[in-house]
Formats: sequence, structure tokens, C-alpha cells
Amino acid sequence: MFLSSLSKRLDAFIECIGHLSSWLIFMLVLLVAGNVLARYFFSASSVGMQELEWHLLAAIAMFGSVYTLQQGEHVRVDLFYHRYSQRTKRWMDLVIPLFIIIPFSVFMIYLTSDFVFRSYDIMEVSPDPGGLPYRYLVKSLLPIGFVLIAIQGLALFLKALTNTKQEH
Repeated sequence: MFLSSLSKRLDAFIECIGHLSSWLIFMLVLLVAGNVLARYFFSASSVGMQELEWHLLAAIAMFGSVYTLQQGEHVRVDLFYHRYSQRTKRWMDLVIPLFIIIPFSVFMIYLTSDFVFRSYDIMEVSPDPGGLPYRYLVKSLLPIGFVLIAIQGLALFLKALTNTKQEH
């Protein structure tokens, strides 16, 4: 019961991340439209606003990927998966999060954290005139995104584990 409850809470948290991602998409559309209108109608352009587009896109990619994983819309070898027996699918649903998703996410958190800390240490800014400061903030989306993927991997594992227990 506890594992099922924990899995549902983790899923609810990731669902909120998915909603955040959809709002970021809306903000990105408005920003791009505003930048285009400013450029073509007022001959005005801002490097900072153009960089903000890329920063929003990075957040959408990292937050959207975890939501996509939760919804089962991620890239998976469905060509083979749908042919497997229910028992094999259950084992794959247990093993893949535990031995692939979570360890890969932890490894990526390790790799990307140093990238962020170095950027923070030098207070990295955009190399372009008029670009955005605090580049470490956008770089921090990498380890944050992989933390979220690890959380969703745990939720997938717990869900598969509780489903396996309920069948016995």
C-alpha cells in the first residue's frame, strides 16, 4: 500500500512538471511571436530575448521528456515489446527502470553537475553583447531534468512492483 501511494504521489508531481512544460510552450510561442513582430514591424531586436527562447526550449525539453516518459509516449522498441508475453512485459517494466533509467539518470546528474558548478564558479554569462547573464541557471536544467527522470524511473519501478505483487 505504501509503495503504491508513493508511486501515485511521484506521478502526481511529474504530472505537475508536465503542466509546467505546457505553460512554458505557451510562453515560448508568445516570446517568438513578440520577437518576430518587434523585428519586422519595429526593426528592433534583442539578443537577450532570442537567447531566452533557447533557454525556454531547454526547459521544455528537460521537463517535457520526463512527462513523456510518464505518459508512455517515449521512444521504446514497441516493435518487440507488444509481442512479448504479459510476464515478460512485467519483468521488463521492473528491470528497465531499475537497471537502465535510474542508473543512467544518476550518471548524467554526476556528469552535468560539474558542468553547472564550473559555470557558477566563473559566473558565466552569454558571450554575445546584450546576452543573458547567469548562464549556470539554464545549464542547471540538465541535472534537474535527470533528477526528474530518475524520480519518474522510481515511480515506474514502484508501479511495476506493486502490480506484480497484486497479481500474486
